Amino acid sequence: MKRSSSSRRRPGVHITLGRAARLHRLVRFLAASPRSREAILNDLEIGLRTFYRELELLKRCGVKVQQKDKAYQLLATPEQAEGRLPFPDPQLSFAEMAELSRGPGEAARRLAELLESVINSPAPTPKRNRKPKSSR
Repeated sequence: MKRSSSSRRRPGVHITLGRAARLHRLVRFLAASPRSREAILNDLEIGLRTFYRELELLKRCGVKVQQKDKAYQLLATPEQAEGRLPFPDPQLSFAEMAELSRGPGEAARRLAELLESVINSPAPTPKRNRKPKSSR
């Protein structure tokens, strides 16, 4: 099965709801205007280590942020950046996945492929029984 170019660009990242919200706020904050690191830390109420982790994740997701003259700037529109941000696992049931996968559009097609891969996953090969160790 050939993978689409859009699925190759998306890293498999599992994030919490809080982190997703923080990444979204960061993108929106940087989209408004170039910001200093201190302004970002203060506005998002995060530490330096978290700041650099979030910048690294944005980079891995293909969201470009430029640092110039001690200011950070988003190099895309907020909509383009949001389109690349990972979203937390929505914890859907099989029935909900099936319902969403029947919809129109690329997202529904991707959900249908994911559901199909889970439903038609090959059964694991049985493990060989080990002989019990003899007691001394």
